[in-house]
Amino acid sequence: MRIILIILMLLMSGCATVKPPVTEYRVVTESFKMDKVSEGCRDKSLKVAQAFSSNSLMSLSMDYTESDNKVFSYAQSQWQESPNNSITSELLKNIREAAIFSSVETSKSRSKSSLILETNIEEFMQFFSKDMKTSYAYVVISLSLIDSKTNSVIATKTFNSKVDAKTLDAQGGVEALNSALSKIISQNTEWLNGVCK
Repeated sequence: MRIILIILMLLMSGCATVKPPVTEYRVVTESFKMDKVSEGCRDKSLKVAQAFSSNSLMSLSMDYTESDNKVFSYAQSQWQESPNNSITSELLKNIREAAIFSSVETSKSRSKSSLILETNIEEFMQFFSKDMKTSYAYVVISLSLIDSKTNSVIATKTFNSKVDAKTLDAQGGVEALNSALSKIISQNTEWLNGVCK
């Protein structure tokens, strides 16, 4: 009887596979405070449209690039929310906090707004050198401020930021991406404030 129990236990333990846990990361930017807010847009409302991006930034997969053109995904790391959604949310949060406009709404809001902010995420990636000894994050985002009544572009601007990663892994990449995005969002807020002068 004991032999049968031992054999059953060995068979059952052999069938169980241990799947390593996947670490989830968030896109988080630093808070940015305006020194002086322009009065030009205080009576205008802004709607932040959902960002345009490649399909890869709409998934939870965390990609990186080697030798400028080979794209791979981290096996044990992924985004908690897609970069596309996260970047849109971070833009919205920071513009609201800046208090440049009378109100700032999401694209899902039924309210009509005076202005629309369109965002195109052109690059949001961690890059490794050919020898794999260094890594950096590179973020490029284009923004257009649009008059909702005439659908005409009031102003447009492209921002880019490159930040070296402190460690050569997913954690280092995420920290560098968050830092690069924080710089772009602060520049974007300053730009919107300047457009409203």
